[in-house]
Amino acid sequence: MNDLEFNLIEKAKKGDHEAFNSLLLKEQKFILNLMFQLTGERAEAEDLTQDALLLAYRKIQGFRHEAGFRTWLSKIAINLFRQKYRRKPKHISICLEKVKVPADDSNPERLVIKRELQWCIIHNLQQHVPKKYRMVLVLRDLHNFSYKEISEILGWSLSKTKTMLHRARQIFRNHFINGKCKVFAKDYLCICEGILDL
Repeated sequence: MNDLEFNLIEKAKKGDHEAFNSLLLKEQKFILNLMFQLTGERAEAEDLTQDALLLAYRKIQGFRHEAGFRTWLSKIAINLFRQKYRRKPKHISICLEKVKVPADDSNPERLVIKRELQWCIIHNLQQHVPKKYRMVLVLRDLHNFSYKEISEILGWSLSKTKTMLHRARQIFRNHFINGKCKVFAKDYLCICEGILDL
């Protein structure tokens, strides 16, 4: 934590709304991306982000500088995600109509292929990796949190964090490589649930 962040937090704890807004402005997009990677739904991610920011505002007096502000805010957001998604959501297939191709791209076919592969990765994360493993995988491999930070966010010991991450990577890799979610056909198509038999 740098001095500027420390000072902003201390001002926010004393009721300075502008200081708190400065802190949130820096982290809002990060939390939104984190929630989207966990939920797969933009509206749900926005709702969870908003809830996390409001809760952080209410709890800022309890911030003790034991972790960075991003770690603390991520823990709040992850806990909200856990509460909202206690039951496993029904399986949702990928809709290719959501893939948008910018008009100015010189090779739109490659862009569609890349976007489809990205959807395949996110789909695999959201539909085939259990929530407890998905959280640690997203925090470490997509957002580069340290093992210590992940331990603080999820409330796990350091050894449990490392074990869960190892298992999460195995589950993701096994399903992505051996499952029908990744059939590296000529154009890297995501073929799930036996839509096509190759």
